[in-house]
Amino acid sequence: MSRHSRLNIQVVSHGMACLDGVVAAAAVSHFNPGHRVTPMFVTNSDTDRALQELKLATGAQNEIWITDLSWRCEATAFHLNRLAGAGARIHWIDHHRSAISRADAPEFRVEFAGKVLSEEFSAARLAYDYLRRRRRVGGKSAAGGDFFRIVELADDYDRWVHRLPQSRRWALAVQILGSHDSYRSITRLKRAALSPKLAAAAKAGEAAMRLSLERARATLVAQPLAGGLTLLAACCAGYSSEVAYELYRIRSQTVVALFDLRTAGVSLRRSADCAVDLSELARSFGGGGHAAAAGFRMAELCRTPAERLALRLSEKLAGASA
Repeated sequence: MSRHSRLNIQVVSHGMACLDGVVAAAAVSHFNPGHRVTPMFVTNSDTDRALQELKLATGAQNEIWITDLSWRCEATAFHLNRLAGAGARIHWIDHHRSAISRADAPEFRVEFAGKVLSEEFSAARLAYDYLRRRRRVGGKSAAGGDFFRIVELADDYDRWVHRLPQSRRWALAVQILGSHDSYRSITRLKRAALSPKLAAAAKAGEAAMRLSLERARATLVAQPLAGGLTLLAACCAGYSSEVAYELYRIRSQTVVALFDLRTAGVSLRRSADCAVDLSELARSFGGGGHAAAAGFRMAELCRTPAERLALRLSEKLAGASA
């Protein structure tokens, strides 16, 4: 392959420790052996900034892949269209209901070379299927690994299907390692089995998740709601999906809201029999996600523990000095 035929591929995917976002980026690398692939993992709140800072490599064919993410600013569309006008081929793949429902919004009026928006599969599976059709190659990587099995694990976990027992261990490994280290590890795999590094991370993740679950159970507040619904609210220290599952798995008609002390974000999950659209609930607070899993940020929650602590201590101190 000549130097002039090499692609410069930038992937902006969901992070910072999301199995689906990591595997979606790895899928782009999988189908582009020999090309330069640079991943960037960002949070939902940082997507506009990251996309607006993208630059093209001179003297190269440029591709930009946006996976498992959406954005909100029209300025982002303006910048992406400038890059497209300069020759970049831009692809967007997402499966979040909050993005699909506003796909015709002004911020998404971009000259895409390709676009896949669907709730049918996770972003990793959508990216894999799209790339396979586009590249017309099979599921085996140049190294001989069955990459599609890894894609299935990401799809199983991200859509909370849980038909593949190992998918949670993979997700925990990514949460411990972080997106960039996990991406590097996964792109080196020759088969769909955890490497020693990933396995060690999964074991550490299982221990950390148990501690987070203990925190959630110690702070749990149950609130009965109309229509037979129950709201469970608690604090956790990461691993919100796993913690929420442990809280609702023996319950029915339950919505779980977890305030993550590590990220200061709120994660929403629901029991399997609950029909509440959590993406709509999250959107009302400026967030988004899926019907069964969504999230948002609420600035005042960050101050609530400190305010409560100050109130209780001031009462005691006032009494002591009286």
